[in-house]
Amino acid sequence: MAARSASPGTPRLVASDCFGEAEAPADLLKRMLTVHAASQRQATANTKSRGEVVASTAKLYRQKGTGRARAGSARSPIRRGGGVAFGPKPGSRRARVNKRERRQAVRALLAAKAADECISVAATWGDSPKTRDRAAWLDASGLSGRVLLVDVNPSEVLRRSTRNIPDVDVERADTLNFYEIAVADHIVASPAALDALQERVGA
Repeated sequence: MAARSASPGTPRLVASDCFGEAEAPADLLKRMLTVHAASQRQATANTKSRGEVVASTAKLYRQKGTGRARAGSARSPIRRGGGVAFGPKPGSRRARVNKRERRQAVRALLAAKAADECISVAATWGDSPKTRDRAAWLDASGLSGRVLLVDVNPSEVLRRSTRNIPDVDVERADTLNFYEIAVADHIVASPAALDALQERVGA
C-alpha cells in the first residue's frame, strides 16, 4: 500500500492586487445578488382566473327589483369562490445580467476579498479522506466561518473529507458563481484554480 503524503501545509495569502482593483458600481453588485435570489425561485404559484373557475353560467338573480347591484357571473373576482384578478401564474421571472457585467462584478468581488486577506492558495490538499484530518487542517490554518475550497477538478478525496464539515464547500473554478464568493468568509484555491479564476475574470 502506498504511503500517504504529509498533511497539506498552511495556505498562503494571495497578493492584494491579484485580481486588480475592486471597481464595480454598487448597484451592479446588488443586482447580481437579486438575480441569484430570483433564479432560486421555483415560480410554481398558480391561481385560477375567472375563465378557469368552474361555476354555473346561470344569472345569479334578476337584474332589477332587488335593490342590489346587478350580477351575472359567479366567476367574478369580486365574489367569493370566483377567479383571482392578476394572480400569480407559473413561469420564469429570472432577471439577467450580461456576460460583461457578470465578469466585472465577479472580478470586483474577488479583488475586494483579496484586499481583505480572505483568499489564499494551498499547494496541496493532502491525501487523507478523513473528516478529522481536514477539520484539523482548517483549525491549524485559522480558517473559520464559511470556507470555500476551489480547485479545477476537485478530487473525491477532497470532497469526502469536507462532506460532513458545516459551512465548508468544495467548488470548481469554472462554475464558481458570484453568490458563493460573496457569502464565503475564506476562499482557498489550488494554484491551478487561482490561474483559472484570474483568466476567467481577465485579471
